[in-house]
Amino acid sequence: MMLILQLKKRIEILEAQVQQLLNAQTQAAQLPAPTKEKKPSFVKPTVKEIFDYACEKLSNDDALKFTEKFHAHYEANGWKVGRNQMKDWKAAVRKWDLTTFVTTNQQTKIKNGKFDSDAAQRIYNDAHNYTKG
Repeated sequence: MMLILQLKKRIEILEAQVQQLLNAQTQAAQLPAPTKEKKPSFVKPTVKEIFDYACEKLSNDDALKFTEKFHAHYEANGWKVGRNQMKDWKAAVRKWDLTTFVTTNQQTKIKNGKFDSDAAQRIYNDAHNYTKG
């Protein structure tokens, strides 16, 4: 008799555990599935945005030339890098060789085949004073 009571009690405990598991599964099924956050898709920059970003690295005249070429190039290619859609246009700007667009003081940068650091400092000072005024 004692054994039967123990078995009944054990069966009740197991049934309660099964019921708890079923309730947990039902609640999990009712929760919305977790969604992956989508990264914002690429938005083409305006010419002004490109120009403003280029002005951080080049003089206004050089930045204007660069902006025209950069914008025309990627407009013609559908804002793609190779076969892939562009993800970050600022990274593409940084990748371009900006030295080809520098036209100011080209002769003073190199002296006797060596880089003239004094000329570089003068160019920096001129650009710094230009942006202040």
